[in-house]
Amino acid sequence: MKKERILSTAVFLVSFGTGVMASNATPNNNGAALAKQLTGRTGATMPNNLQQNRNEVKVTGTVFDSMNEPVIGATVRVKGEQTATVTDIDGNFTLSTHAGATLVISYLGHQTQEVTVPANGNVSVTLKSESRQIDEVVVTALGIRRSEKALSYNVQKVGTDDLTTVKNTNFMNSLNGKVAGININASSAGMGGATRVVMRGPKSISQSNQALYVIDGVPITNTSYGAPQNEGMYASQPGSEGIADINPEDIESISVLSGPAAAALYGSAAAQGVVMITTKKGKEGKVSVTVSHSTQFANPFKMPEFQNEYVNKPGSVASWGEKRPSPYGNYDPKNFFNTGTNIQNNVALTAGNDKNQTYLSLGSTNAAGILPNNKYNRYNFTFRNTTSMLGDKLTFDFGLNYILENDRNLTAQGQYFNPLTSVYLFPRGESFDAIRTYEIFDPNRNIYVQNWNYGDALKMQNPYWVANRMVRENHRNRYMLSGSIKYKITDWLDVTGRLRWDDAAVKQEDKRYASTIELFSHSKYGYYAHSKVNDQSLYGDIMANVNKSFEDFSIGANLGGSFTRTKYNNEGFQGGLKAPSNIFTPNAINHAEVTNANRPIYEQRKHTVNSLFANVELGWKSMLYLTLTGRNDWDSALDGTNNESFFYPSVGMSGVISQMAKLPQFVNYLKVRASWASVGSAISPNITSRWRYEYDPTTGTYRTVTYRFPKTFYPERTDSWEAGVTARFFNNALTLDLTLYHSNTRKQTFLRKISVGGYDNEYIQLGNVRNRGIELSLGYNHRFGDLNWNSSFTFSSNQNKIIKLFDDDTEVARKGGLSGAEIILKKGGTMGDVYMSTDFRRDNEGNIATDNTGSVMQQNLSNPKYLGSVLPKANLGFSNEFSWKGFSLGFLVTARLGGIVLSQTQAILDSWGVSKASAYARNNGGINLNGGKISAESYYRIVGGDNPIWSEYTYSATNARLQEAHLGYTLPKKLLKGMELSLGLTANNLFFIYNKAPFDPESVASTGTYYQGFDYFMQPSLRSLGFNAKLKF
Repeated sequence: MKKERILSTAVFLVSFGTGVMASNATPNNNGAALAKQLTGRTGATMPNNLQQNRNEVKVTGTVFDSMNEPVIGATVRVKGEQTATVTDIDGNFTLSTHAGATLVISYLGHQTQEVTVPANGNVSVTLKSESRQIDEVVVTALGIRRSEKALSYNVQKVGTDDLTTVKNTNFMNSLNGKVAGININASSAGMGGATRVVMRGPKSISQSNQALYVIDGVPITNTSYGAPQNEGMYASQPGSEGIADINPEDIESISVLSGPAAAALYGSAAAQGVVMITTKKGKEGKVSVTVSHSTQFANPFKMPEFQNEYVNKPGSVASWGEKRPSPYGNYDPKNFFNTGTNIQNNVALTAGNDKNQTYLSLGSTNAAGILPNNKYNRYNFTFRNTTSMLGDKLTFDFGLNYILENDRNLTAQGQYFNPLTSVYLFPRGESFDAIRTYEIFDPNRNIYVQNWNYGDALKMQNPYWVANRMVRENHRNRYMLSGSIKYKITDWLDVTGRLRWDDAAVKQEDKRYASTIELFSHSKYGYYAHSKVNDQSLYGDIMANVNKSFEDFSIGANLGGSFTRTKYNNEGFQGGLKAPSNIFTPNAINHAEVTNANRPIYEQRKHTVNSLFANVELGWKSMLYLTLTGRNDWDSALDGTNNESFFYPSVGMSGVISQMAKLPQFVNYLKVRASWASVGSAISPNITSRWRYEYDPTTGTYRTVTYRFPKTFYPERTDSWEAGVTARFFNNALTLDLTLYHSNTRKQTFLRKISVGGYDNEYIQLGNVRNRGIELSLGYNHRFGDLNWNSSFTFSSNQNKIIKLFDDDTEVARKGGLSGAEIILKKGGTMGDVYMSTDFRRDNEGNIATDNTGSVMQQNLSNPKYLGSVLPKANLGFSNEFSWKGFSLGFLVTARLGGIVLSQTQAILDSWGVSKASAYARNNGGINLNGGKISAESYYRIVGGDNPIWSEYTYSATNARLQEAHLGYTLPKKLLKGMELSLGLTANNLFFIYNKAPFDPESVASTGTYYQGFDYFMQPSLRSLGFNAKLKF
């Protein structure tokens, strides 16, 4: 650890010292020649006076858009003269004129601006957009900037305001509804939970379908604990993920590359799409400080409906007793929840001159969930320095991120470690206040023990005991060091090298106090688990970049190579404790008793990828473009196979019709595009090892497990095409982006149990999953005097289908679920198809059969019955932003169309007599059945419960909600002597416009592929209200 600190400090000091020297450097005698080179690079300059005079200065500058991205092709001219030029690929320009001259900067879709040339000739201009439209410069794969005209695939971009106006502990949740073609689901684990991000439908049957995250062009390791290994009612609780460590205040913009063609340069990691994050840099100018604060208050958004009319029977926990008020008053499970808080603070500083720019920020996130003792805290430190040397030919960029994060008791669903089972099912005739004192002193044991007298059905315990005496904690220290160096060889050729080191150390602890039920404590003295996780990755690349223009042609090319090294190690021990009780140290674990619960924790894996890649973009008259990419990966996951490397190509074309032909006057811009790509998804690291080790609790040792493999392993291969159109109408007020896509993912990897030839398991690679759909984005901007209105609409629809699964078309793959309802994959189905294995027994006339007591009867189905798919048919978002004289008002409506969800929570509430539906049935004399009535208790004890008839607990997942709303005001600068103060009120998940499910259909208990749409005492999603403030000076 000392070496790591010394390294970080040394790099910091070297960077700082280099920046100071660069800022104090003076031009040498080659300056004039270099200026001439730069002037030639940026475009055709036509001075009207060829002789220099002593008042003439060289003007250098950069033109940015409102998203702080450089503008390609902006026209810069001297007012009243013939001198003019255009900006290059980096938004830079150079020309010569006299001090005090006026520069006029113009660009399509942006307001023309005028600036006065200062004595030093340095100019920086930010153009304001005339309408909400697609940016002309887009960050693409590997951080390569391309003109929007040239893109042959769909790239969508959002700015920092979309992430920081209504804040979330995981900023990815803030993208929901703002980008077409991407499904974002917040984990029900609460504050700090992971997020499920899937683009253009699930493609891989056995691998992750989560998107790849890239920061400033470099892929990062996003270790996620959002998908427990054993999903279902007995699952362990999920955790957070690596991308949640990023401070949203450090993000400048996000580009979403939803299609494989857009991400093809990432090769074997690109099949699931890419989220490209561009972080903030220092800016030239005086020191600027921004202080921001946000406080959000959270409460349950959607909960089951409960009853308080009927109490429990004497001696029974279920509430099927008589109808009378409880002597302890009405019990409302909602009162168990706390008011959650999410408090975020950030201070950011930018400073710099034309040679050296620095960005520095400190941020904190302190969140408390709605469940007692659920905490999430994160502290971020970010430093970034950009230095130009050697007459701006050499640019060095250094970044340091340090994250300190800790979380406690993230809880999503299930029976294990979940207080909600006992909260929801608590007998209505008993005193809940009595169990708020969750522990009482036992003089015989001389310790405090659990206060609970209502049995352990469904693994129930005192909910406050579960929250406070079954404590799971994670403490993470993570730092990321990144550096890049760029050398401009000529005005059209440069070389860039980048390196990023990511190191996360996590200490995990699980403490369960004595008197926790035996299933969890494994000892009458308590239970303790501890482990240390080291998650490390190293990425490096070098790339030659060409940007050359001829009379009618242009070429942009990138050629390079990269390497990735990742290492994950988890070591520790778990088990029941020895006497005395509640001593939570490694030495207190009873190592002598060897069981499946008392054992070592050990996991280690390494992964290496080496790559070569190339990208060529050919342009003709800035209206017709051809793009070719290729990447070859050497992946360690394929070591020892016949094919250890694979090639991933893509090709695309785009044409700007509005420049090729005369269109109606209301059409300002029209582009068509099409692309094809073949990308991959690597098999799991170390999968090709023929020998594995499996822990044997009977002997306390690991035994060898052998695997049989196919002749060779292949990566999962996704071949896809897409076609689209981009257009702007009515003076760029209306924008449209439409994309059609189709993909097939083959070589799916399956694991089968076998017992032949000395093998225990067999890997096979078969299958073909198809996804095809449509993405639509509309934007409209209009100004009514001082009132400005921006509106956007996104729509996406994806059709998922399994074209082939096994050689035997009747063979199926079972992917788990709940008791009697599971995901089953079949040829012709989808990756979200749910089947039930129990149903009503019926007589010969089709009536529901009853036994001699009058109770309904169940039957097990030999052929499971199809219920529907949990995958949505479509998603849409509709946002509006209004601004008027410093005031701003905005809201976002999102909707999901189609799909189903299932609630075992509702089934168990019904069977225990605590649901509103059970009281309604009793009030009406029972349930109507076969022309008569059956008692509610007899009906719900069979139809509901642990193994329900799922047709009665399957709901439409279609829903619409007011997802975000905010109101703000920015005070005039003159009132604060040049400072800028913005104040705002914010809200998230205000209300449902439409919903039929008894829980939030968009909340998920797991971020994995299959355990979606299942509710088993899932923590409610959150409604939040809050305020924010930002001061800039």
